Amino acid sequence: MANSLSVASSKTTRKPLSNRARLWRALTPYLWVAPALLLYLAFKLMPLVGGVVLSVLRWDGIANPVFVGLQNFERMFGDETLGPALLNNFKYALGTVVGKTVLALFLAVLINQELRGRGFYRTALFLPVVMSFVVVGILWSWLYNDQFGLINNLLRALGLGALTPDWLGNAGTAMWSLIIVDIWKWYGFHMVIFLAGLQTIPAELYDAALVDGASRWRQFWNITLPLLRPIVIVNVTLSLMGALNVFDIPYIMTEGGPANATNVLALHIYIQSFKFYRLGYGAALSYALLLLVSVIALLQIRLMARGSDGAED
Repeated sequence: MANSLSVASSKTTRKPLSNRARLWRALTPYLWVAPALLLYLAFKLMPLVGGVVLSVLRWDGIANPVFVGLQNFERMFGDETLGPALLNNFKYALGTVVGKTVLALFLAVLINQELRGRGFYRTALFLPVVMSFVVVGILWSWLYNDQFGLINNLLRALGLGALTPDWLGNAGTAMWSLIIVDIWKWYGFHMVIFLAGLQTIPAELYDAALVDGASRWRQFWNITLPLLRPIVIVNVTLSLMGALNVFDIPYIMTEGGPANATNVLALHIYIQSFKFYRLGYGAALSYALLLLVSVIALLQIRLMARGSDGAED
């Protein structure tokens, strides 16, 4: 009774907050997130708005900018290099998305088994993901070198000297060489996502299938793959968006050559902006690429999600 009276008396004697204290209490949550908001504003929103302004200007970075309206966007239809770059991007996307998804799924299923040293294998397979693009590009450029590269020297040692092209200097092999590098760089990332999905599948389903006499392949096709559909959608979407925005590997290894055989959209934007100093046109190309990636990603998600719903029905 005495305790309740003391609590009641303390409530009645508590002084009301001043306006300044109330304002400080209301602003405190926003002050905690203010540094992150300022960084997002400085490095995301401001460049986004600045790019829109730049896309309607003709500016080389030195002379005074000139307002040209939508001329930079109209210029794309007469750009003879843009079409092949777009085609190269789709080729690159097709090769890397299929390659990474299939390889990552295969390795995830394999590593998900009870294997001796499984932790070591997971770490070793994930290692290329944490390597920098510069290191990966230089490393594979050495491997692909037609004179002293390991790949051609190994082929010569096996008596296959006729199969030793200039991997990065031949227009027929350069793009596929870059695709292999991209697959090697990122398959570990997608493998980890598949592993997380595999560990959510109940083991009882495989036990029941085994009792029914289902083979490993039937278990994978009828249990594993259907239950991994959402994970497949995630991996395909991530790899597709990365492939359409790729810049680093083509820039480091070939700079778009030979004869523009590995020139992709992001690299074409860089060349237009910082080699030809067409900053306004480069900004317009960037927003065209943003629109293209967004539309393709949304269509791909819708189509795969619709296929998943149909399979469940």
